[in-house]
Amino acid sequence: MTPRSMNFFTKWYQWILLMVLNLCMSHEVCSQTYSTGTITLSNTVGLAMTAKIDVGTQVTLTLTGPAGRWFAVGFDAGSMAAGTDIVSVNSSATPLACDSYLTGYSAPTTDLQQDWTISSDGVSGGVRTIVATRLLDTNDPNDFVFPSTPTSISLIWARSGSSTYNYSYHGGSNRGVSVANFSLLQPPSAPTGAANQTFCTGATIAQLSANGTSIQWYSNPAGGMPLASNTLLVNANTYYATQTINGLESSDRLEVAVSLISIPQSPTSFNEPADFCYMSSGHQFSIGSVPNATSYVWTVPNGATGSSIDTNINLLFSPNFQSGTLTVMAQNACGQSAPLNLVLNQHLPATNNLNVTSCTPYLFEGQILSQSGIYIYQWATTWGCDSTVVLNLTIDPQINHHIIEVTCGSYSWNGQTFFSSGIYLDTLQASTGCDSIVTLDLTINPITSITLDSTVIGSFSWNGTVYTSSGIYSQYFTSEQGCDSTVTINLTLLLAELHEQKKDYGIYPNPVGDQNQLFIQDLNDKVFYKIRDVHGKLIQEGFSDGVIVMEDSMNCGIYYLEIEQRVFKVLLE
Repeated sequence: MTPRSMNFFTKWYQWILLMVLNLCMSHEVCSQTYSTGTITLSNTVGLAMTAKIDVGTQVTLTLTGPAGRWFAVGFDAGSMAAGTDIVSVNSSATPLACDSYLTGYSAPTTDLQQDWTISSDGVSGGVRTIVATRLLDTNDPNDFVFPSTPTSISLIWARSGSSTYNYSYHGGSNRGVSVANFSLLQPPSAPTGAANQTFCTGATIAQLSANGTSIQWYSNPAGGMPLASNTLLVNANTYYATQTINGLESSDRLEVAVSLISIPQSPTSFNEPADFCYMSSGHQFSIGSVPNATSYVWTVPNGATGSSIDTNINLLFSPNFQSGTLTVMAQNACGQSAPLNLVLNQHLPATNNLNVTSCTPYLFEGQILSQSGIYIYQWATTWGCDSTVVLNLTIDPQINHHIIEVTCGSYSWNGQTFFSSGIYLDTLQASTGCDSIVTLDLTINPITSITLDSTVIGSFSWNGTVYTSSGIYSQYFTSEQGCDSTVTINLTLLLAELHEQKKDYGIYPNPVGDQNQLFIQDLNDKVFYKIRDVHGKLIQEGFSDGVIVMEDSMNCGIYYLEIEQRVFKVLLE
């Protein structure tokens, strides 16, 4: 077969492969990958070169060579024949134009259509590694069409004969031809990992976990485009992972079901009151469970001790604790809720001494206390604390003073002057603050002055004094009540010869006895009489035909009986 006919056959074969490849790609049935593996182009120490070609949905070329000079590789050629497609590295920086072709035995020509994309360019240990990709068929007449089935390919290579990036004659020791055989690569198995994975709300694809190489995640079990790493995960969705090894992506995919949880909500309330009584055994506080919470964070106030990661906590308080804030938060792997706070107030048992002075009976805890004394009352407060009240009670009752006064004429008391007998009240306030009632029982006996008219014959005898001439005569007495009294008599004495004209009377008995009867002798007709006391006060009067019955209300003492201008002294015993 002539070279021309061989070249025609090769082109035809490549066209057939390209059609088959396009058909496979359009129906997503071709997932096979072929590779030459790493081919040693030159093993010269310090100048070694290798090439590796992987063919799948695209071509990946991995080319190594000396870092300090240019190097190149050509496809499907045995010499520098015109039209040979090559990749060249001819600058110290990442080459922007590595796609070239040969026009003969001269420097390569840069292809106007740059179809290779350099994905990696690095230097290590004096070796430069270039990784570039392109389509199997670029529809560029200057580009080689890579086969999509296992076959072999002849590669030509060359490198600079010196440390330079300028194209120049390389010399016979810096060139060569190598034949590379493509082998079918089996896709790797699916990556491994947990089938159920839980994350916090807001997690992304990048947080999914799978064990493998070059992991990519999809939303479908087959086909589709890989998901971007910042794609937000959706709760209850299933995601699928592949791994890529040596440029070959696994056809099987790891299936992962995703559950998303959020930061728990804050607890709603405490189940116990904020006010409590001191107990040496402590107090328990609790909350209701919070959805999505895996534990709880308690912060106790100063003066209290206790810890818990559950929904309840037992706290011990010192007797000196008065008030402080208890805080609890619900938490899970995603974070902590807002805190729930409770201001605690501890109350102690108490004994109160109460000193009370009252003027009246005292009402104490439902009891009416009317006597002074010490009373003790015990009860439990609102918060269950024992509380004792000791009442030291003094009953200072209202003081009543009764004053009896008997006086003459008038009486002065508390700035007032009284002229008549009676009962008088005055209210005072004692040093204890209680009212004091003073009752004055007052008897005022009068100071009397009596004037009597009396006509007698001859002489008049009065209390041991004998009067022999007419005139006005006064005598002073002290009454039975001890008051001064004055009796004045307008005395008229008649001559002796007139005596016969006036009838004389005798009275008996004098003193008057128990019968209270006074008899008048020699009385022929009824006469009008008056009886006065020593003060001249009229006590009794009337007509008598010889007997006068003294009234029972008359007290013992001296009285004066007047009959027809005659005055007789009468003693009542």
